[in-house]
Amino acid sequence: MTGRSYWVWATIAGLSMTPNLILGPSVAVGLGIKEQLSPWLLLPVVTVFGYCEGLLLAWLAGRSLRISSLNQYLNRIRTPRSVELARRWGVWGGLTLGCAVVGQEPILVALRWLGVDMRRIWLPLAISNAFFAWLYYVLGRITLEQLTKLTLRSKPLEFSKTRL
Repeated sequence: MTGRSYWVWATIAGLSMTPNLILGPSVAVGLGIKEQLSPWLLLPVVTVFGYCEGLLLAWLAGRSLRISSLNQYLNRIRTPRSVELARRWGVWGGLTLGCAVVGQEPILVALRWLGVDMRRIWLPLAISNAFFAWLYYVLGRITLEQLTKLTLRSKPLEFSKTRL
């Protein structure tokens, strides 16, 4: 492994652990596509590092409930409507539809603050990370192919010799 290759993989791992709201995993996949890395290596790396970040964040969100002032505040704002919404959609709905809308980090914090146990989060989080890594890869490849076709069809810009 060359020094450049090491830094590319380290960057992909770091970006995979960056929140989705600032496009971390999608940029990691884009970098892997740019570097022409095999999807059989790229997608598991993005999935595993995103999963580890999610587990750490969910654990920290659960630990934060030990802060009495935060716990009192959450008890005040925890409405029957929010508890019913979490019960109805559950962990699977939150980590699929919710991740598509706002990313996994706010969903994980909300689930933990609504009382969902870590044991119920592990499997949906792993599947969600794998699905979204695959989705980012597919969308990235399609976009790259469309841009390539667009640039091959377009004529070079011609500038007029007249002054404005």
